[in-house]
Amino acid sequence: IQHLTTNTLDPVSRVCISTIQRLYSMLKGEPEFDPELEERSILGLIPDDMEAKEVIYNPEIPIETFDFIVTDECHRSIYNLWRQVLEYFDSFIVGLTATPSKQTLGFFNQNLVTEYPHERAVADGVNVGYEVYRINTEISEKGSTVDAGYYVDKRDKLTRKIRWEQLDEDLEYTPNQLDRSIVASDQIRTVIKTFKENLFTEIFPDRNVVPKTLVFAKDDSHAEDITNIIREEFGKGNDFCKKITYKTPEKPEELIKSFQNSYNPRIAVTVDMISTGTDVKPLECLIFMRDVKSRIYFEQMKGRGTRTIPSADLRSVTTDAIHKTHFIIIDAVGVCENDKTDSKPLERKKHISFENLIQGIATGMT
Repeated sequence: IQHLTTNTLDPVSRVCISTIQRLYSMLKGEPEFDPELEERSILGLIPDDMEAKEVIYNPEIPIETFDFIVTDECHRSIYNLWRQVLEYFDSFIVGLTATPSKQTLGFFNQNLVTEYPHERAVADGVNVGYEVYRINTEISEKGSTVDAGYYVDKRDKLTRKIRWEQLDEDLEYTPNQLDRSIVASDQIRTVIKTFKENLFTEIFPDRNVVPKTLVFAKDDSHAEDITNIIREEFGKGNDFCKKITYKTPEKPEELIKSFQNSYNPRIAVTVDMISTGTDVKPLECLIFMRDVKSRIYFEQMKGRGTRTIPSADLRSVTTDAIHKTHFIIIDAVGVCENDKTDSKPLERKKHISFENLIQGIATGMT
Protein backbone atom coordinates (compact mmCIF):
# COMPACT_ATOMS: atom_id res chain seq x y z
CA ILE A 1 0.00 0.00 0.00
CA GLN A 2 1.41 3.39 -1.03
CA HIS A 3 0.13 6.62 0.50
CA LEU A 4 1.12 9.12 -2.16
CA THR A 5 3.20 11.97 -0.73
CA THR A 6 5.16 12.44 -3.95
CA ASN A 7 4.12 12.45 -7.62
CA THR A 8 5.64 9.04 -8.30
CA LEU A 9 3.79 5.72 -8.45
CA ASP A 10 5.71 2.77 -7.04
CA PRO A 11 5.37 -0.06 -9.61
CA VAL A 12 5.14 -2.69 -6.83
CA SER A 13 2.19 -0.98 -5.10
CA ARG A 14 -1.10 -2.88 -5.15
CA VAL A 15 -3.10 -0.06 -3.51
CA CYS A 16 -2.45 3.69 -3.90
CA ILE A 17 -4.05 6.35 -1.68
CA SER A 18 -4.23 9.89 -3.04
CA THR A 19 -6.29 13.05 -3.21
CA ILE A 20 -7.90 13.82 -6.54
CA GLN A 21 -5.84 17.02 -6.77
CA ARG A 22 -2.54 15.14 -6.55
CA LEU A 23 -3.75 12.64 -9.15
CA TYR A 24 -4.57 15.55 -11.48
CA SER A 25 -1.12 17.02 -10.84
CA MET A 26 0.48 13.67 -11.75
CA LEU A 27 -1.53 13.37 -14.97
CA LYS A 28 -0.33 16.85 -15.93
CA GLY A 29 3.25 15.61 -15.54
CA GLU A 30 4.15 17.96 -12.68
CA PRO A 31 7.22 16.72 -10.74
CA GLU A 32 5.80 17.76 -7.33
CA PHE A 33 2.58 18.92 -5.71
CA ASP A 34 2.22 21.37 -2.82
CA PRO A 35 1.11 19.26 0.19
CA GLU A 36 -0.51 22.33 1.77
CA LEU A 37 -3.02 22.40 -1.09
CA GLU A 38 -4.06 18.88 -0.14
CA GLU A 39 -4.56 19.84 3.49
CA ARG A 40 -6.64 22.90 2.61
CA SER A 41 -8.73 21.34 -0.14
CA ILE A 42 -12.42 21.35 0.77
CA LEU A 43 -14.09 20.09 -2.37
CA GLY A 44 -17.61 20.83 -1.20
CA LEU A 45 -16.85 24.56 -1.03
CA ILE A 46 -15.65 24.81 -4.65
CA PRO A 47 -18.27 26.59 -6.80
CA ASP A 48 -19.90 24.36 -9.40
CA ASP A 49 -19.41 26.98 -12.12
CA MET A 50 -15.61 26.81 -11.96
CA GLU A 51 -13.98 25.69 -15.19
CA ALA A 52 -13.53 21.93 -15.46
CA LYS A 53 -9.98 20.58 -15.30
CA GLU A 54 -8.56 19.50 -18.64
CA VAL A 55 -6.93 16.07 -18.71
CA ILE A 56 -4.73 14.82 -21.58
CA TYR A 57 -3.16 11.40 -22.08
CA ASN A 58 -0.01 10.79 -20.05
CA PRO A 59 2.01 7.75 -21.24
CA GLU A 60 3.71 7.55 -17.81
CA ILE A 61 0.29 6.84 -16.26
CA PRO A 62 -1.69 4.87 -18.87
CA ILE A 63 -5.46 4.52 -18.61
CA GLU A 64 -5.18 0.87 -17.49
CA THR A 65 -3.05 1.75 -14.41
CA PHE A 66 -5.85 0.96 -11.95
CA ASP A 67 -8.44 -1.81 -11.94
CA PHE A 68 -10.66 -0.06 -9.35
CA ILE A 69 -10.96 3.52 -8.15
CA VAL A 70 -12.66 3.95 -4.79
CA THR A 71 -13.68 7.58 -4.27
CA ASP A 72 -14.55 8.43 -0.68
CA GLU A 73 -16.93 11.24 0.35
CA CYS A 74 -18.29 11.08 -3.20
CA HIS A 75 -21.24 13.39 -2.42
CA ARG A 76 -18.99 16.44 -2.74
CA SER A 77 -19.23 18.79 -5.70
CA ILE A 78 -16.42 17.23 -7.73
CA TYR A 79 -18.28 16.03 -10.79
CA ASN A 80 -18.22 19.26 -12.80
CA LEU A 81 -14.67 20.16 -11.84
CA TRP A 82 -12.71 16.90 -11.48
CA ARG A 83 -14.72 14.17 -13.22
CA GLN A 84 -12.22 13.95 -16.10
CA VAL A 85 -9.61 12.71 -13.61
CA LEU A 86 -11.88 9.83 -12.58
CA GLU A 87 -13.03 9.08 -16.14
CA TYR A 88 -9.48 9.16 -17.53
CA PHE A 89 -8.85 5.63 -16.26
CA ASP A 90 -10.38 2.49 -17.75
CA SER A 91 -11.47 1.14 -14.38
CA PHE A 92 -14.48 0.46 -12.22
CA ILE A 93 -15.41 3.42 -9.98
CA VAL A 94 -16.86 2.73 -6.52
CA GLY A 95 -18.26 5.69 -4.57
CA LEU A 96 -18.66 5.86 -0.79
CA THR A 97 -20.76 8.48 1.00
CA ALA A 98 -23.15 8.78 3.92
CA THR A 99 -25.17 11.51 2.17
CA PRO A 100 -25.60 10.87 -1.58
CA SER A 101 -26.93 13.81 -3.62
CA LYS A 102 -28.86 13.69 -6.89
CA GLN A 103 -25.63 14.75 -8.60
CA THR A 104 -23.85 11.76 -7.07
CA LEU A 105 -26.54 9.30 -8.21
CA GLY A 106 -26.46 10.89 -11.68
CA PHE A 107 -22.70 10.44 -11.97
CA PHE A 108 -23.03 6.75 -11.09
CA ASN A 109 -26.01 6.25 -13.44
CA GLN A 110 -28.37 5.55 -10.51
CA ASN A 111 -26.33 2.41 -9.80
CA LEU A 112 -26.88 2.27 -6.04
CA VAL A 113 -25.23 -0.96 -4.94
CA THR A 114 -26.09 -0.90 -1.25
CA GLU A 115 -27.49 1.53 1.30
CA TYR A 116 -27.82 1.61 5.06
CA PRO A 117 -30.54 4.06 6.17
CA HIS A 118 -30.66 5.94 9.47
CA GLU A 119 -33.62 3.94 10.81
CA ARG A 120 -31.87 0.61 10.26
CA ALA A 121 -28.66 1.95 11.83
CA VAL A 122 -30.64 2.97 14.93
CA ALA A 123 -32.36 -0.43 15.08
CA ASP A 124 -28.96 -2.16 14.83
CA GLY A 125 -27.49 0.02 17.60
CA VAL A 126 -24.92 1.56 15.25
CA ASN A 127 -26.43 5.05 15.63
CA VAL A 128 -28.86 6.64 18.07
CA GLY A 129 -32.10 8.33 17.05
CA TYR A 130 -33.15 11.87 17.81
CA GLU A 131 -36.09 13.95 18.98
CA VAL A 132 -36.90 17.58 18.13
CA TYR A 133 -37.64 20.29 20.73
CA ARG A 134 -38.99 23.43 19.03
CA ILE A 135 -38.46 26.92 20.46
CA ASN A 136 -40.43 29.72 18.77
CA THR A 137 -39.83 33.43 19.31
CA GLU A 138 -41.98 36.18 17.83
CA ILE A 139 -39.00 38.01 16.31
CA SER A 140 -37.61 34.89 14.63
CA GLU A 141 -41.06 34.22 13.13
CA LYS A 142 -42.16 37.72 12.09
CA GLY A 143 -39.26 40.15 12.49
CA SER A 144 -39.85 43.45 14.29
CA THR A 145 -39.60 47.26 14.18
CA VAL A 146 -37.50 49.77 16.10
CA ASP A 147 -39.34 53.10 16.27
CA ALA A 148 -37.77 56.38 15.12
CA GLY A 149 -36.19 58.42 17.90
CA TYR A 150 -34.73 55.44 19.73
CA TYR A 151 -30.98 54.99 20.03
CA VAL A 152 -29.48 51.81 18.58
CA ASP A 153 -25.91 50.56 18.72
CA LYS A 154 -24.17 50.23 15.35
CA ARG A 155 -21.50 47.52 15.43
CA ASP A 156 -18.45 47.32 13.18
CA LYS A 157 -18.42 43.80 11.69
CA LEU A 158 -14.64 43.41 11.83
CA THR A 159 -13.74 45.05 15.15
CA ARG A 160 -17.15 44.69 16.93
CA LYS A 161 -16.67 48.29 18.08
CA ILE A 162 -20.02 49.87 18.99
CA ARG A 163 -21.24 53.42 18.51
CA TRP A 164 -24.69 54.75 19.45
CA GLU A 165 -26.89 56.36 16.84
CA GLN A 166 -30.39 57.86 17.00
CA LEU A 167 -32.85 56.61 14.39
CA ASP A 168 -34.51 59.34 12.34
CA GLU A 169 -37.00 56.87 10.83
CA ASP A 170 -38.53 53.52 11.78
CA LEU A 171 -36.24 50.52 11.31
CA GLU A 172 -38.10 47.42 10.16
CA TYR A 173 -36.34 44.09 9.82
CA THR A 174 -37.33 40.62 8.68
CA PRO A 175 -36.45 37.20 10.18
CA ASN A 176 -33.89 36.73 7.37
CA GLN A 177 -31.96 39.83 8.53
CA LEU A 178 -31.82 38.58 12.13
CA ASP A 179 -28.27 37.92 13.40
CA ARG A 180 -26.78 39.09 10.11
CA SER A 181 -27.46 42.80 9.53
CA ILE A 182 -29.62 43.01 12.69
CA VAL A 183 -28.71 41.58 16.11
CA ALA A 184 -31.54 41.23 18.63
CA SER A 185 -29.71 40.00 21.72
CA ASP A 186 -32.99 39.53 23.62
CA GLN A 187 -34.09 36.98 21.02
CA ILE A 188 -30.86 34.99 21.57
CA ARG A 189 -31.33 35.34 25.33
CA THR A 190 -34.94 34.09 25.11
CA VAL A 191 -33.82 30.93 23.29
CA ILE A 192 -30.95 30.25 25.72
CA LYS A 193 -33.10 30.98 28.78
CA THR A 194 -35.87 28.67 27.49
CA PHE A 195 -33.27 25.94 26.90
CA LYS A 196 -31.86 26.39 30.41
CA GLU A 197 -35.25 26.45 32.17
CA ASN A 198 -36.55 23.31 30.45
CA LEU A 199 -33.28 21.37 30.25
CA PHE A 200 -33.74 19.23 33.37
CA THR A 201 -37.56 19.04 33.27
CA GLU A 202 -38.63 18.41 29.67
CA ILE A 203 -35.51 17.92 27.55
CA PHE A 204 -33.32 15.74 29.81
CA PRO A 205 -35.47 14.89 32.86
CA ASP A 206 -33.75 13.39 35.92
CA ARG A 207 -30.38 14.86 34.90
CA ASN A 208 -28.38 17.52 36.75
CA VAL A 209 -25.30 17.98 34.57
CA VAL A 210 -25.65 19.96 31.34
CA PRO A 211 -25.15 17.41 28.53
CA LYS A 212 -22.52 18.03 25.89
CA THR A 213 -24.22 20.56 23.60
CA LEU A 214 -23.25 21.99 20.21
CA VAL A 215 -24.77 25.26 18.99
CA PHE A 216 -24.77 26.12 15.27
CA ALA A 217 -24.49 29.88 14.64
CA LYS A 218 -24.83 31.90 11.41
CA ASP A 219 -21.37 33.47 11.45
CA ASP A 220 -18.48 34.24 13.80
CA SER A 221 -20.09 37.41 15.17
CA HIS A 222 -23.33 35.55 15.89
CA ALA A 223 -21.32 32.80 17.61
CA GLU A 224 -19.61 35.42 19.80
CA ASP A 225 -23.01 36.83 20.87
CA ILE A 226 -24.38 33.36 21.68
CA THR A 227 -21.26 32.41 23.67
CA ASN A 228 -21.44 35.55 25.81
CA ILE A 229 -25.16 35.11 26.53
CA ILE A 230 -24.75 31.42 27.45
CA ARG A 231 -21.98 32.35 29.90
CA GLU A 232 -24.19 35.05 31.44
CA GLU A 233 -27.32 32.88 31.71
CA PHE A 234 -25.63 29.74 33.09
CA GLY A 235 -23.08 31.61 35.23
CA LYS A 236 -20.57 28.74 35.24
CA GLY A 237 -17.48 30.55 33.96
CA ASN A 238 -15.79 30.87 30.60
CA ASP A 239 -14.61 27.24 30.48
CA PHE A 240 -18.25 26.09 30.56
CA CYS A 241 -18.95 27.47 27.05
CA LYS A 242 -16.41 27.96 24.26
CA LYS A 243 -16.63 29.39 20.77
CA ILE A 244 -14.92 27.07 18.28
CA THR A 245 -14.45 28.83 14.93
CA TYR A 246 -11.53 29.72 12.67
CA LYS A 247 -11.30 33.09 14.47
CA THR A 248 -11.01 31.61 17.97
CA PRO A 249 -7.90 32.98 19.76
CA GLU A 250 -7.23 29.53 21.29
CA LYS A 251 -6.19 26.62 19.08
CA PRO A 252 -9.41 25.11 17.64
CA GLU A 253 -7.89 21.61 17.57
CA GLU A 254 -7.23 21.69 21.32
CA LEU A 255 -10.72 23.04 22.04
CA ILE A 256 -12.29 20.24 19.97
CA LYS A 257 -10.18 17.65 21.81
CA SER A 258 -11.33 19.05 25.18
CA PHE A 259 -14.94 19.04 23.97
CA GLN A 260 -14.56 15.38 23.02
CA ASN A 261 -12.75 14.06 26.09
CA SER A 262 -12.94 16.50 29.03
CA TYR A 263 -15.68 17.65 31.39
CA ASN A 264 -15.45 21.23 30.09
CA PRO A 265 -16.52 22.79 27.83
CA ARG A 266 -20.11 21.59 28.28
CA ILE A 267 -21.38 23.79 25.43
CA ALA A 268 -19.52 24.64 22.20
CA VAL A 269 -20.67 27.27 19.70
CA THR A 270 -19.54 26.85 16.10
CA VAL A 271 -20.38 27.90 12.55
CA ASP A 272 -18.95 25.22 10.24
CA MET A 273 -15.87 23.85 11.96
CA ILE A 274 -17.58 20.92 13.76
CA SER A 275 -20.52 20.58 11.37
CA THR A 276 -18.90 17.77 9.33
CA GLY A 277 -16.08 15.29 9.71
CA THR A 278 -15.51 15.71 13.47
CA ASP A 279 -16.82 13.07 15.89
CA VAL A 280 -17.84 14.22 19.36
CA LYS A 281 -19.32 10.98 20.64
CA PRO A 282 -20.57 12.28 24.04
CA LEU A 283 -22.68 14.91 22.23
CA GLU A 284 -26.33 14.65 23.30
CA CYS A 285 -27.81 17.98 22.21
CA LEU A 286 -27.68 20.12 19.05
CA ILE A 287 -29.06 23.66 19.05
CA PHE A 288 -29.82 25.10 15.61
CA MET A 289 -29.80 28.90 15.68
CA ARG A 290 -29.25 29.06 11.92
CA ASP A 291 -31.25 27.68 9.04
CA VAL A 292 -29.73 25.18 6.61
CA LYS A 293 -30.97 24.95 3.02
CA SER A 294 -28.93 21.94 1.89
CA ARG A 295 -30.38 18.54 2.72
CA ILE A 296 -26.93 16.93 2.56
CA TYR A 297 -25.34 19.51 4.85
CA PHE A 298 -28.21 19.22 7.33
CA GLU A 299 -27.83 15.42 7.40
CA GLN A 300 -24.10 15.82 8.11
CA MET A 301 -24.76 18.32 10.90
CA LYS A 302 -27.29 15.97 12.49
CA GLY A 303 -24.71 13.20 12.18
CA ARG A 304 -22.65 14.89 14.93
CA GLY A 305 -25.22 13.67 17.44
CA THR A 306 -25.90 10.16 16.13
CA ARG A 307 -22.62 8.61 17.25
CA THR A 308 -22.82 5.88 19.87
CA ILE A 309 -20.43 5.77 22.83
CA PRO A 310 -19.66 3.17 25.53
CA SER A 311 -21.50 4.04 28.73
CA ALA A 312 -18.28 4.24 30.77
CA ASP A 313 -16.79 6.75 28.30
CA LEU A 314 -19.97 8.82 28.42
CA ARG A 315 -19.97 8.90 32.23
CA SER A 316 -16.33 10.04 32.25
CA VAL A 317 -17.40 13.37 30.70
CA THR A 318 -21.08 13.53 31.75
CA THR A 319 -21.11 12.15 35.27
CA ASP A 320 -24.88 11.64 35.73
CA ALA A 321 -25.53 10.02 32.31
CA ILE A 322 -26.25 6.29 32.26
CA HIS A 323 -26.45 5.47 28.54
CA LYS A 324 -26.65 7.49 25.34
CA THR A 325 -30.05 6.39 24.04
CA HIS A 326 -30.82 9.35 21.75
CA PHE A 327 -29.93 12.98 21.14
CA ILE A 328 -32.07 16.11 21.09
CA ILE A 329 -32.29 18.76 18.36
CA ILE A 330 -33.25 22.14 19.79
CA ASP A 331 -34.78 23.89 16.78
CA ALA A 332 -34.92 27.67 17.29
CA VAL A 333 -35.30 28.63 13.60
CA GLY A 334 -37.60 25.98 12.06
CA VAL A 335 -34.75 24.11 10.38
CA CYS A 336 -36.53 20.76 10.87
CA GLU A 337 -39.88 21.97 9.53
CA ASN A 338 -39.08 22.18 5.82
CA ASP A 339 -38.80 18.95 3.91
CA LYS A 340 -35.07 18.72 3.27
CA THR A 341 -34.11 15.50 5.04
CA ASP A 342 -34.66 11.81 4.37
CA SER A 343 -34.36 10.61 7.97
CA LYS A 344 -37.09 11.50 10.46
CA PRO A 345 -37.26 11.44 14.26
CA LEU A 346 -38.17 8.00 15.54
CA GLU A 347 -41.26 9.17 17.43
CA ARG A 348 -42.09 7.32 20.62
CA LYS A 349 -45.06 7.35 22.98
CA LYS A 350 -43.03 7.52 26.15
CA HIS A 351 -46.04 7.07 28.45
CA ILE A 352 -47.09 3.69 27.03
CA SER A 353 -46.32 0.69 29.23
CA PHE A 354 -44.15 -2.17 28.03
CA GLU A 355 -47.08 -4.61 28.39
CA ASN A 356 -49.35 -2.47 26.20
CA LEU A 357 -46.53 -2.04 23.70
CA ILE A 358 -46.11 -5.83 23.33
CA GLN A 359 -49.88 -6.32 23.01
CA GLY A 360 -49.98 -3.63 20.32
CA ILE A 361 -47.21 -5.35 18.37
CA ALA A 362 -49.09 -8.64 18.64
CA THR A 363 -52.13 -7.02 17.00
CA GLY A 364 -50.07 -5.61 14.13
CA MET A 365 -49.25 -2.11 15.36
CA THR A 366 -46.01 -0.73 13.87
